[in-house]
Amino acid sequence: MEMERPPRPPLPPPPPVAVAAVAAAAAISSVLGDDDLLREILLRLGLPTSLLRAALVCRRWLSHASDPAFLRRFRSLNPPRLLGAYLSTSAGPAPRLRFLPIRPVPELAAAARRAGSFFDAFKGSAASIYDSRSGRLLVTTFDDRHESTHQVCSPLSPAGETAVVPPPPPPPPIQLANDDECVIYQYGEFLPEDGDGRSYFCVVMGYSELQTTMYLYELQGMNWIVRASAAAQLVLSPTRSRVMLFDNEKFYILYATNKILVCDFPSSSISFMELPNGVENKHSGCIMLSRGDGSGIYLMHVKESKLQIFHCGKDSDNSGNWVLVDYICLRQVCANLDMATWPSVDGHTASVKICAVGDNAKFVLLEMFGTVVFLDITTRQAEKVYELTPEDKELVSVRPLMLTWHPVFPLMENGCDQKELCTVQAAARKLPDRPRG
Repeated sequence: MEMERPPRPPLPPPPPVAVAAVAAAAAISSVLGDDDLLREILLRLGLPTSLLRAALVCRRWLSHASDPAFLRRFRSLNPPRLLGAYLSTSAGPAPRLRFLPIRPVPELAAAARRAGSFFDAFKGSAASIYDSRSGRLLVTTFDDRHESTHQVCSPLSPAGETAVVPPPPPPPPIQLANDDECVIYQYGEFLPEDGDGRSYFCVVMGYSELQTTMYLYELQGMNWIVRASAAAQLVLSPTRSRVMLFDNEKFYILYATNKILVCDFPSSSISFMELPNGVENKHSGCIMLSRGDGSGIYLMHVKESKLQIFHCGKDSDNSGNWVLVDYICLRQVCANLDMATWPSVDGHTASVKICAVGDNAKFVLLEMFGTVVFLDITTRQAEKVYELTPEDKELVSVRPLMLTWHPVFPLMENGCDQKELCTVQAAARKLPDRPRG
């Protein structure tokens, strides 16, 4: 006779934690499974590096992240971020460029390390940075025989890519009125916003007794090409000013006490524009120009403890129609930096100098009483970047390094979709937190 087995006791209910985990996973799946919501989440990652990591989750995420319309929105919401700056001083026969991270975040630690160690390969050579743009540097190195080499460098690339490029072109022939007349040339070198990593622009200025001539050269395929030229019957002397700006169409150089020399290459014209009312170029470092992303240019002016920011629209810049768009009291915004010598600033304008500025006047790097200070114009947050030592002697240059834009995405291939290998919930856990500040 077969005995009946007692019924099994009912299984205990799942613990509350497990129920909550299942509910959370379902909620995450419903959110990340919605294309519209997913795009909004990706937009708020904040950094191109974070966007690239998210794009590696699966082909669906890659398709959204690499869409051109999405990338335009992403850049509009998340403009290129400042990673740090290269500082050069006059210490030693071959001063080494020093990289200084600014507002570091864990997400960018690897990029900061690459930037900091990039010039280790240049040991034994002096290096000067002539321009910095979109994560690239225009560098000239000098060996112990004083021979120079021009290079376009990408310190943030995984391999630290460096391309040796031709030096600036020889000066163009300019017709002279007589054999006794001479021409004095001045050069400006600029990196393009985009490029193949082997190109840059060169503006050659020629000053003679009868006219001023400017040529715009572009390096393409390792050959110099004349893009445009302009001439005007302006009898000018060369200026020592290094305050220059080139925005792909117009070239600006600070000239004399209250003027900016402007060359409009599309119209082949050269003219002057006045500085804003009350602004004078009284000492080196009191004025700096900033690109306006197609909206004209910005001018920053520091006097005593006051920082003024002016804007001149694209259609009116040659007439000098400046508008004051911001005014900052440096004594107030830098109060947290414990600058012991601040009380003596008034009346000593040379104590504060502008070293570098960001596009659209978003930030400024200042030298204040032997200290390099970073100031975010939007948030009014200031922080010390570096304090000069007696061994540094004198600050030579500060070159900002921006994060590379835009991210280089992998190609989508036919075959197994990575989505089959991971769940949406796991993908969500891999997303980095957005950095603050």
